[in-house]
Amino acid sequence: MTELTNDQNIKNLKKRKILRSIIIFFCILTIILAILAMIYKYLLILPVISFIISTILINKREQIPIKLSEDLEIKKIQKEIDKQKKKRKSD
Repeated sequence: MTELTNDQNIKNLKKRKILRSIIIFFCILTIILAILAMIYKYLLILPVISFIISTILINKREQIPIKLSEDLEIKKIQKEIDKQKKKRKSD
C-alpha cells in the first residue's frame, strides 16, 4: 500500500464520514421497510434492495484507505486491555 499524505488522508476521512451517514440512513430505511413489509405483503422487495445498497456502501467504505496515528491505535489497544481486565475481575 502506498503512503498517504495528510491531504489524501483528510479527503478519505471525509468520504468515510459521508458514507457512514448514508449507510446509517439506508440501515434505518431497511428496518422501517421490513416492518412495513410485515404489515403490507406487497412491499417485500424494498427492504431487500435497501439492504443490498447498504451492504455495497459498507464494503466501499471499508476499501477506502486511511492512516491512523499511532496514538489512536495505542488508545484502542489500551481500551481493549481494560475491557478484558474488567471482565476477568467481574468473573
